[in-house]
This record gives sequence, structure tokens and C-alpha cells, in this order.
Amino acid sequence: MTSKLCVALFLVVSSQSFAMNLQEYLKSVETHHKSIKALDVAKEAADDRNLAGDLELVPAMSAEVSYLSDKNPLSQFAMFGVPESKQLAYNLGFSKKFSSGTKASVWGAVTQFDNPGIVNPQFAAYSKFGYGQLGLTLSQSLWKDAFGHATRLRWERQDAATAAQKGDYDYKIRGVLVQAEAAFWEYLYAVENLKTAKGSLERAKKIESWTRRRVADGISDRADLLQGQALVAGRQLVLITAEDDLEAAKKAVLDALELKEMSSFPALEGDLSAARPLESLVSGGKGRVVQIEAYLKSLEAKVAAVQADEVEDSFRPDLVLSGSYNTNTFSKDMPDATQNLGDVDKPTAKVALTLNYMFDTSVKRAAKDASKKNALASRLLAERQLLESDSAWSELNRRYGEMNRRVQSAEQFNKLQNDRSRATNDLFNKGRTITMNVVDAENDAATSELNMNRLKAEQRKMEAQARLFMTVEE
Repeated sequence: MTSKLCVALFLVVSSQSFAMNLQEYLKSVETHHKSIKALDVAKEAADDRNLAGDLELVPAMSAEVSYLSDKNPLSQFAMFGVPESKQLAYNLGFSKKFSSGTKASVWGAVTQFDNPGIVNPQFAAYSKFGYGQLGLTLSQSLWKDAFGHATRLRWERQDAATAAQKGDYDYKIRGVLVQAEAAFWEYLYAVENLKTAKGSLERAKKIESWTRRRVADGISDRADLLQGQALVAGRQLVLITAEDDLEAAKKAVLDALELKEMSSFPALEGDLSAARPLESLVSGGKGRVVQIEAYLKSLEAKVAAVQADEVEDSFRPDLVLSGSYNTNTFSKDMPDATQNLGDVDKPTAKVALTLNYMFDTSVKRAAKDASKKNALASRLLAERQLLESDSAWSELNRRYGEMNRRVQSAEQFNKLQNDRSRATNDLFNKGRTITMNVVDAENDAATSELNMNRLKAEQRKMEAQARLFMTVEE
């Protein structure tokens, strides 16, 4: 609540000192619009998800404390006459998988054995003793994940997926800004529309007043006065509509700025007549202009292609070279065994080469074919989207060029209608034309000005559509 109040006070003070232009207005929308804030947070979450994909490479620690009471008559110490064997064990280990596909683990274990009841002095040493081990285990894939091939595929997929997700969020942000810009131009049009309606009403009142005097002087009849009064009534109706349109336009601007009170409405300035080249609103440098949506489809196709490679790789045979080495310490008790964990007099070593192979079956082939077909479908859709993107950019340029010609014609037509209205008023003042001609000329001039401003506002909003395009390298 406090932050909204601060924003509102800032905009009120700012509106008193200066008016926001389009860039300042859009910057304010980016700062305060909750949808944009949510999408910015979503982009950060996408980066976090990408980083979290390396969880399997994070080092891990395991620790265990255990106590065992064994009265099994078939246990290893029962043959020595031990009714109950007691064992207290401590285990600590560290493991990590590297991006090269190598897996390593280091571990240590010490155990205290307590075996009361051994009578034979030959085995008296086993009544109470400590046993310890310190070991290292390594394994490396020589085929499936050789030199981290699987990890690199996963990185490639994650990067492409993250780029697609963030691009989608950026696209949605641009959509919000395009809507906000449309509200900006609609407001400026509503302001001009209101000015035109007020000016037209003033002129209508002058005509009505002039006609009333002529009727009083007996120069004109009552029909002329009724025409003037009807003109004023029609202009009042247009003014009411213009005022309502302005309030609706203000509401749209307030919604874009996340403001609720009409009293906090900021001053906005802009030129409806200032045309902007479409290329100036396209993000990126030189290259092929494409719709952002089409670019996102190409990223999704890349993700699908890498996923197909991952599926193919997951079914490859694997040859794993592994080795382990650990010390073995036998002492009178646990503390002594712990001190001698590093003794290498009686080690245990093992080297193994393991082959894993999944037989080719219809199930395996179906899984591989499904991923390949999904990648093909995504690629075809991306290619089609790029073709439609080229057509959309060409059509936008064509429509924009046509809109420029319509605006130019509307400006010329409005100028002619205003000249005609002034000339008709001069003739009316000289008594050389009838009231109906004056009313028609005034109506035509007002209508042409409204149409001209509407076309200019639509032209500005059409330019904003270029924000949904970007350039990519060929």
C-alpha cells in the first residue's frame, strides 16, 4: 500500500513539473506493471532451473552411525561360543560425478567389535577389537558417456530450453508494452477528439446565434434557426461521447501504470502526426526480420532435436571401467584402528570392466522413433512459422505504406473541408448562401478531422506491432 502511494505521489508531482513522453511512459509501465514483474521473476527462475540441472554434479556427503546386536547362532562369531556379538560402526563418505563422466568416491569406516564369551585362547584376539577401512572408488564410461558426452548433450538441451523459456517471457512482456502503447495513443487521440468536439460545438453555437439574430431581423426564417439548433444539439452529443471516450482511455492508462485513483493520472505528451519507421522498433541489429514467436518455435525445434539425441544416446551400449582401493586395519580397539587407517600393508584392490547392453526390441525402437518424429515435427512447424513470419512482416509493411497514403489523403481532405467551411461561413455572413450549406460544411469539416486523427492513432498503434519482431542472423 505504501509503495503504491509513493508511486502515485511521484506521478502527481511529476505531472505538475513535466509530462511523460512515450519512452518515459513505457519505462514506468515496465517498473510498475505486475505482469511484467512476474515475467521478470519467471526469467530469473528459468536461469535457476538451468543451473539446477547440474544437481547430479554436486558433491555429496554421507555419514552413518550404527549399532548392531547379533544373537544369530549362525553368525560368524557364534562358532567361537559368542552368545551375542555387538558392533558399533562409524562411516563417512564423499562422492562426486564430474562433467567428464567420471565418478569418484572417498570413504572411511571404523567398527568396534565386542564379542564376550570366547574361551579358546587362539581366538581371544576377537573378543574385543577395532577394524577400519579407508577407500577410493573411481569409474569412467568409455562408450555412452565417454568424456562427458551425455553431460554436454544435457547442457545443450538445457541452454536451448532456457533460451526458449526466457524468450517466451520477453515476448509476453513486449505484448504488455504493445497494449500499453496502444492505450497511450488512444488517450492522445481521445484528447484531440475532445478538443475537436469542443471547437466544433463553439462554432455550432456561433452559427446558431448568428441565425437567431437573422431570424429576429426577419432576414431568415424559423427553419434556418431550427437547423442551427439541431447542429448545436448534435455537437453536444458528440462532445458527451468524446468525454466518455477520454475517461475510458484514461482508465486504460491507469491500468497500465497500476494506478487506481484518477487524481493521480499523469500528464502525457506525444505527437500523433510523428511517424516512425517500422525498422526502428524491431529489436536486434542487422539480419533477417522475423516474428519473435517464430524465433521461439525455432528454439523449441532445437530443444526437440537435442532431446532426440539424448534418447538415442541413452540406449547406447555402455562400457564402464571401474576401480577401487581400500586399506584394512585390524587393531585392539576402535581408537587405535582409526589412527592406523592410512596403513597400506594389507590393501584390497579391484579393477573391473563392465558392459551394459539393452537388446533391440520394438519398444526400444519405438522410443527412439518417437523422439525423432517429435523433433521432425517441431522442425517443420518452425520452418512454417518462419515462412508465415516473413509474410507477416511483408504484410505489416504493405499495410503501413497503405496507412501512410490514407493519412496523407485524410490530411489533404481535412484541409479542403476546413477551407470549404470557412468559405461557406463567409458566404453565409454575406447572405449569399443558405443555412443548410453552412451546417453541411461544418459537419463535413468536423467529421474529416475526427477521421484524420483516428487514422493517425491507428498508424501509431500499427507501428507498435513492430515491437513483436526481431532480427536474427541468416
